[in-house]
Formats: sequence, C-alpha cells, structure tokens
Amino acid sequence: MTLSSTGFDRVRTLLRRRPSVAWRRFLAISLALLAVLLTFWPDVGHPAVVASRDLPAGVSLSSADVRLVTLAAPVSGSFPGVDAVVGRTLNGAARSGVPLTDFDLAGAPDDLVSVAVRVPDQGLAGVVRMGDRVDVVSPSAEVLAENASVRETRGQVVVLTLPRLNANRVAAMSLDHALAVTLR
Repeated sequence: MTLSSTGFDRVRTLLRRRPSVAWRRFLAISLALLAVLLTFWPDVGHPAVVASRDLPAGVSLSSADVRLVTLAAPVSGSFPGVDAVVGRTLNGAARSGVPLTDFDLAGAPDDLVSVAVRVPDQGLAGVVRMGDRVDVVSPSAEVLAENASVRETRGQVVVLTLPRLNANRVAAMSLDHALAVTLR
C-alpha cells in the first residue's frame, strides 16, 4: 500500500490502520497508571477561615473561635489566614464550619469605613448587589469615590465601604444632594 502525497491523505490512511497489539497494550497500561496517579494526587485546595463552633452575633473573635480549613473551591470574600479575623466582631450569627467572609465581620480595616447612600433611582438600587464595585457621583458629575464596595442594599439605600476620606465627602454631600452610583 502506498501513501498518497498530500498530508491529509497520509493521516487518513494511517488512521484507517488498526493499531498493533503492542500499541494497544501500551495505551491501556498508560491509562491505568494515569488513573492510579490521579487517585493519589494531593488536592491543595483553597484555605478559608471558618467558625470553630456556633457563634452569636456581636462576638469579638478570638483564635479559639475560628480555625483554618481547606476547601475544594474558593469562597469569594473569605480570609486565607486566622490573623485577619481575630479581634473583629461578627455582624450576625455564624454556624460552625461555615466560611467567614468580609461581609460577616464588622470593623473594616482602619482606613475603610461604611457609609449609607440613598440612591434616587429605584431601578438602579434594585440592580446593585452586595459585593459589587461602584463609583459615587455627585449631581455636578464630580466623582466622590471610586471602586467602593457595596456592603448591603435595602430598598433605595446602598451601604458602601470606602476609604475614610472619601466616606466623609460622600456622607456630607448626601445630606444635601441625591447621589448616583455607577457600576464597574
């Protein structure tokens, strides 16, 4: 049997041939070894801080209240180390073994504070969700804060976490004017 001159015809002819017994055995052994290897392959996982027992709201966390576990999938907003949560206060009750996130804890880092902003447009307030990143804009189109994190939404009120300097400007401006938020 002669091979044709084009590359496509050569490949097609080679694929029509039946693989030899030795090749099939080699392939079967390789697949079996791969299966055994994958069975014992370590799963590194994703570290997350969880409550070591059921905790009520308002508890100041100590190292005895939390522990570090490895999860199969990452949890958005979780903490990779216990040191990041010790000394912070729980916003709500926490169940044992449930990952703690930045929204579960009060007392953001010293340079960040939360401020409530009333959004005049009910439609926009309904679109904004916890964890979204937004910019706060004044009626004169001045950007008062960039990349603020949405901590909570209640009706037309959106609670944002942003740097202290920007939070003071946003709070002062919101007393006299309706502010807008733009989604990132």
